[in-house]
Amino acid sequence: MRFYQKLGHAARAAVRLDGLGCGGYACRMRRLRPLGLLLAAATLSSCGILYTDIKVPRGYRTATPAEVKSAPDDPTVTGQACNRSAIFLFAWGDGSYAAAVSDALGKRDGILYDVRADIKVNAYVLGLYSKVCTVLSGKVAKP
Repeated sequence: MRFYQKLGHAARAAVRLDGLGCGGYACRMRRLRPLGLLLAAATLSSCGILYTDIKVPRGYRTATPAEVKSAPDDPTVTGQACNRSAIFLFAWGDGSYAAAVSDALGKRDGILYDVRADIKVNAYVLGLYSKVCTVLSGKVAKP
């Protein structure tokens, strides 16, 4: 008698699940496992499966017009700073608030007030490539 034939019913079922054979419910579930993992990855990454384009408000303490020497003709500026990542292995960039303020002010010498800050996210194919930017706009008062 062969070794496989000597095993009881429960042991034969365990052998089938280990790859020597497959049958029934367990085999169907094993085939659905990659789909479940893909769905879990999409859910946890909070992005769409093929493309994501979302904007999220960001809070930050900023000066008000009453706290600075503001004028009606103060220019409105915008700045953006981004982080990027690829295939969940490589990430680069400076998406900080300070980098966005620096981009907005450029070479101007002044105080940024009445600032509105947002986060803009673009993700492609389950986040294999993503770009997260801090976008702000505000007015510049003379120092």
